Amino acid sequence: MANTTTDQAAADAANLLLRLGLVVAFVVAPLALLLSQRSIFILTPIAGALILAGGLVLAPRMRMHEVFAFLVSPIGLAAMFLAIWALASLLWTPFPAEAAPRLLKIFSTFLCVLPVAASLPARSKAANLYLLPLGVALTAFGAIFLNMTFSSDGGEGEDNETMIRAAEAMLLLLWPALAATALRNRLTLSVSLGIVALTAAISVHVPAALAATGLAALVLATAWTDAPRAGRWVGGVFAACFIFAPALPLLLGPFFGAEAPGPLQGLKIWNGMIVNDGVRMLTGHGFNFVGSGFSRGYLPAQASHSLLFEAWTDLGLIGALSGGALIYLCFKTAAAESQRLAPFWLGGLTYVAAMGVFGAATLQLWWITALALGLGAFALATRGDYKTDRPTAPKRLA
Repeated sequence: MANTTTDQAAADAANLLLRLGLVVAFVVAPLALLLSQRSIFILTPIAGALILAGGLVLAPRMRMHEVFAFLVSPIGLAAMFLAIWALASLLWTPFPAEAAPRLLKIFSTFLCVLPVAASLPARSKAANLYLLPLGVALTAFGAIFLNMTFSSDGGEGEDNETMIRAAEAMLLLLWPALAATALRNRLTLSVSLGIVALTAAISVHVPAALAATGLAALVLATAWTDAPRAGRWVGGVFAACFIFAPALPLLLGPFFGAEAPGPLQGLKIWNGMIVNDGVRMLTGHGFNFVGSGFSRGYLPAQASHSLLFEAWTDLGLIGALSGGALIYLCFKTAAAESQRLAPFWLGGLTYVAAMGVFGAATLQLWWITALALGLGAFALATRGDYKTDRPTAPKRLA
């Protein structure tokens, strides 16, 4: 009897830690991002540690076979190849002192997602699922309120930049939140959540994120009827964008001069780099060349900020090919989810990929951490899809 009581107390404490970790990750962290961009670097590891601690008690083995199965899957192997190539490029990057710590932080952030996701319960409780839409809704209302406050006070600059980052992260978390409400058959809540989030994004003014959201919504609508086909087509389009990205500056760059608008001038600059790069088109200049190039003044501010430009310039053709393969496999894997979940997975992936193409968020560390939160949120939502129906009660025999 004593052992049973002790086990129950341990389970209750573990569930409390798990719930607290989920609250910090999906409610507190998005809200805190409205006030400080650095908060996400503090709160996300705390949330991961709490979730991991609770999961270790509830399931000591943490279903580690899921982690290893992911690493040896096609998507895991593609990710590891890209990581190894980025690591190898540190040998020829001109800024190794800046590139190595940044690459380590990116690796550690994504690697920590695997054990945390594996430690989540096999079936997500409804109370835990509702934390996802709660966090998005509170962040949206907070963004609207703060934007009205700053507008009336004439506040600009850093505060507005912080809210832009928060709005972009909120729209990322919107997709797993919508998946959670759809799994609970709360259509009204889903529509209301989408309206509130879009209203907040419009008020903060994040055009690139809104464009990415519109594209993601179109993919979601297409995936309702045939998710596997939508995944193949959309994944193929984004993979092609990665692989054939230099074709656009090569064809159009020579036609633009110094007076061209920003994006067009970026094509002109990229064209000049392609012509002069030679063998660097194959190997790239090394990881973080673009990031350090902007901060050190080696690259002009008018140069492209797109992930396509960063991938080709840093990692060359080999990096672009592996990145394109990784994106395609991500879409293909997402499309293989259940019919209830696949459209939201594809919508979320489209939002992330489009943000990278538009240059709104590439390999900045705050965005990498937000992606880790998004993956954790999708893992939680996916565990809420039990793939079974509750049996109906048998009818009475007359």
